[in-house]
Amino acid sequence: MSRTTALPTLLGLTLAVSGCITGSNLPPPIRVAAGTDAEYVAAGIERPGGVAVAADGRVFFTEKNTGRIRVISSGELLPDPFAEVPVNAAGERGVLGIALHPDFVRNGRVYVFYTRSDTGETTTDPQAVIDNRVVYFVADGDRASGGELFVASLPAGSTTSRISGRIAFDADGRLCVALGDLGEEAAPQEDDALGGKVLRFNDDGTIPASNPTAGSAVFARGFRDFTGLALESQTGVLFASDDNASGNDEINRIAPAGNYGWPAVVGTADTDAEFEFVDNTPNYVDPILATGRENPGIVGLAFNPGAKYGPAQRGDLFYAESGRGRVQRLTLNADRIGVASRKLFAENFPAPIRDIAFSPSGTLYVATDRAILRCVPFP
Repeated sequence: MSRTTALPTLLGLTLAVSGCITGSNLPPPIRVAAGTDAEYVAAGIERPGGVAVAADGRVFFTEKNTGRIRVISSGELLPDPFAEVPVNAAGERGVLGIALHPDFVRNGRVYVFYTRSDTGETTTDPQAVIDNRVVYFVADGDRASGGELFVASLPAGSTTSRISGRIAFDADGRLCVALGDLGEEAAPQEDDALGGKVLRFNDDGTIPASNPTAGSAVFARGFRDFTGLALESQTGVLFASDDNASGNDEINRIAPAGNYGWPAVVGTADTDAEFEFVDNTPNYVDPILATGRENPGIVGLAFNPGAKYGPAQRGDLFYAESGRGRVQRLTLNADRIGVASRKLFAENFPAPIRDIAFSPSGTLYVATDRAILRCVPFP
């Protein structure tokens, strides 16, 4: 085994026993690509659920299992959490998605998706649950100025799997919530269920008049287990990644009222039964990328807003392969509705990767089970 590929494994063992590390005590960078190192921003952290980066460089992230929202500022993980919530962290539940309001600089709103405990404190008891919940906090410096402000209450489901909980704002400033099928495969195709759907709200939790169905939060359906949600700024369209059980991970371009097939279609439609579903579903949409039998564990989606890694990569769609410790990039075609090419961007990250995010200035951040890193080019 080479020294480069061995480093993340050895480092993971060290962090497991040494606790959180920030500042000058951080491990050395990892060479992840020709001309690019991954520098540690924080190490030895609790497992992140999601990451968001502010224009001032602060990194906000959720800790899936603790109920805490944390802040890294000026290269230091702040000792006091930004906020805490009473989370049920059983299975795939937890404090998951996080997004900054498009007008964060002015209003300081930090939005969070979490599974709410009925005990008033953190628990892993699968029965001690109220709902999946979307809330926001208002930042006062590096701390929330008060308690959570309610946006939406969503079903918790009867299992602890396939929660998803990715959140992102669309081009109109509407909050989009990716709710997995909650382990209930029929839900994505049922009109009266919210599981397996992209839900769209105003930033205060009311339902936009522009949604496909009046009075309904449902924007698109037919998903299993979202692992990423990102806005493509050139067209104002959302993209989502979906994890399937037996390979065929997907990346989808989200259309209003679109039906993405689960559980009737897995990946791109290619069987008689799947073609029958497509023929009977006028709003069916195939993914722009399906991995086939390959199961890379797609997680995290983020569009590159800058040219830090070269002008040719501006506007490319990045995603991680969780268990492989790699980040891929997709160049979309001219009309931004399909994939022109796929190329490896970086590798050798400590696996598994949990999320990725770009800063507004174009720096890529990668969250693993025990660390947050940023990709830094060098001459």
